[in-house]
Amino acid sequence: MTTRSITQGQNRQIISVVEAAAGTAAGEVLAGFNLNREEAQSLLGSGDAVKAVVQTALRPLINRLIGRYPVLVETRLLKPVKTATAANDTPFVKEFFQTRKGLYVYDSFRNRFDVDQPVQAPSGRPYVASLLKANAFDKHIRQELPASHLSMLEDIAGFIEAQPEGKEGFLLSNGYTNIFFVEGKNKNGEVFAVFVYWSSDDRRWDVGGWELDKGGGWGAVSQVLCPGNAAL
Repeated sequence: MTTRSITQGQNRQIISVVEAAAGTAAGEVLAGFNLNREEAQSLLGSGDAVKAVVQTALRPLINRLIGRYPVLVETRLLKPVKTATAANDTPFVKEFFQTRKGLYVYDSFRNRFDVDQPVQAPSGRPYVASLLKANAFDKHIRQELPASHLSMLEDIAGFIEAQPEGKEGFLLSNGYTNIFFVEGKNKNGEVFAVFVYWSSDDRRWDVGGWELDKGGGWGAVSQVLCPGNAAL
């Protein structure tokens, strides 16, 4: 089946709908502020900041409304607990995944993934973090995830970058592991697990890649992350 591109008319209509909704929302928000002239003038000079906030909020909303990403629900092993939007401005993941202060990249990661590739898609993909409710192997976890559950290296980089010094955020930084599933560099469909772990003793994020189901399962209270939406 061929998917037809959006028409210019549809594009104009969508923009009109968004502009009308944003205008109404802005009016309702401003009604709650008793702005003086100086405050109003300051706000008028903040167009770029407002635009950035609107863009950040609009991308995941559109993704959810058009159903481009799956909606995750609680399963026997997984309980969605958080959502976030991937954002990463690094043009090449190689520039990020280098061992340095605050980040240690294991050979198990470099040997399995193509870090020389440029960013493959724009930022703004919605992600869901699901709590692992019991010890489980990769194959059992993946059976309970949507078919399109593979993550992008640039998204992982963005989430790590957003939590310097292990500060609280989308990724667990409390001693438990964050798990992503990513296609290997050979592009033959082989998938590996990527672990991201905050080492409080070393004050760094540890990142590695593992063959699925090798070396045992993942412990309960770890976190599994993948693209998608969730009604929390």
